[in-house]
Amino acid sequence: MGDPLFVEERRRAILNRLREDGRVSVKELSENLQVSAVTIRQDLRTLEDEGLLERTYGGAVRREAAEPIPELSFHIRMSKRRKEKEAIASLALAYIQEGYSIALDASSTAHTLAAQLKQFKKLTVVTNSLVIAQTFLDSPHIQVVLPGGRLRRDSISLVGYPQGLPDINFNVGFFGARGVTFAEGVTDIDADEVSIKRAMIMRCVKTIILVDGSKWGQVAPFTFVRADEVQHVITTSDVTTEKVEPFRKQGIIVQIASV
Repeated sequence: MGDPLFVEERRRAILNRLREDGRVSVKELSENLQVSAVTIRQDLRTLEDEGLLERTYGGAVRREAAEPIPELSFHIRMSKRRKEKEAIASLALAYIQEGYSIALDASSTAHTLAAQLKQFKKLTVVTNSLVIAQTFLDSPHIQVVLPGGRLRRDSISLVGYPQGLPDINFNVGFFGARGVTFAEGVTDIDADEVSIKRAMIMRCVKTIILVDGSKWGQVAPFTFVRADEVQHVITTSDVTTEKVEPFRKQGIIVQIASV
């Protein structure tokens, strides 16, 4: 099929055309993108499986979401899918060693992982989450560093000033998301939250995305990691093979946690 990066770029071009025109045809896409009609139909099938369009006879139309992904408060998100978060966090622990510097975003899954970090004797944790920072009040052996910024109440986090992050290289960073698709990458709802995530990721030697199976096929407004930039994902067994395979074909580790 060719270079996987070209596949991603082609599918992005299809989605861009849909956003502009509302519909696309197999014939037109085949001519403009210089690939066979069979290849375009496969692209449309994959994008439909990810919930990004609806196929029609000879092409596809833009899929209008019934409703946007809701912005739930942090405490509501913490109460949902708790077993899944705990299973993901248990697998994530294997990538942490004594003395590591770790980045944690303000996601509820990262918070679940933070609660398990107290078993280590020495760690440095950098996070923009005030809730995660408070988790370590009783753990003086773990150094916690917060960036500056504006208080974002929905996530109880500090955002809007990514340059305020400490000048530290992180051994590993853990990041939650609201959506994961091969076409749009790893996405989240708030632009300022995404900005601080990107800044932390740039300092990470290894980046691990923590998402349960319900996040696959969802697309939030802002991409903070493109599909070709993803290194490692830890998820749960309720994700379908069709959603995972495009990532694995690019050599990306997708690890499944049993619930």
